[in-house]
Amino acid sequence: MGSGKYSALAGAISREQRLANISSNIANVNTVGYKKTRMSFESLLRGEQQTAQAKGINYSRVKENFTEFTAGPIRETGNTLDLAIHGEGFFKVQGPEGVLYTRRGDFHTDRDGTLLTGNNMPVLDTGNAPIIIPDRDTSRISINNLGEISILSLEGGRNVIGNIAVYTIDDPSTLKREPGTMYSLQEGGQEIPTDIPSVSVGSLELANVNITEEMALMIESNRTFESYQKVIKAYSSLGQKQDELGTVG
Repeated sequence: MGSGKYSALAGAISREQRLANISSNIANVNTVGYKKTRMSFESLLRGEQQTAQAKGINYSRVKENFTEFTAGPIRETGNTLDLAIHGEGFFKVQGPEGVLYTRRGDFHTDRDGTLLTGNNMPVLDTGNAPIIIPDRDTSRISINNLGEISILSLEGGRNVIGNIAVYTIDDPSTLKREPGTMYSLQEGGQEIPTDIPSVSVGSLELANVNITEEMALMIESNRTFESYQKVIKAYSSLGQKQDELGTVG
């Protein structure tokens, strides 16, 4: 009886973790560049182990958390420094402890003209250097769909000052999720420069979260969790009755 109770408990815990995962996706439905996370499950014991050690009871646990890097919808903003990548690729930025990658393109400049992400990290160019945009007060910025940044003077002159770096990753599973829609590249992963990037200027990529899908998953997971709770409660009641019978006479 105890093994069945622990099996139900393992299932309840895994569904509780899934509910937390879904809640995080829903909370970030309006976060620019956010990529939803998913969970996969596995049996803790398999084959002969399950038969010999668990008496055929299936103990489940979370196998892995992974990120779905499918593209999110594009929304036009009209802001010159808002950029969205079409297809695969990431912007490269300088994080507090090293290089990070992101799809978040709501850029702005600080008082020194450094191009920053929405969470204030320097955006890097194709030479891995921060991008500095000079003369913001006396000129106009132009960015084309290749990520090339130009300064347009009041007299009509054009001066190219840099290119925003766009990289693809050979194995997206080597990207580790960091705070603020950022990702760090783990050992075994390799960045690949995009020769001809496709950048939409004056637009932002929204989260790839489908609120209807997430709500359906939440309802299904919540019902499964409640079922496991009822099973655990039933086992507890049976255990109490068993104890009572054991003390008779």
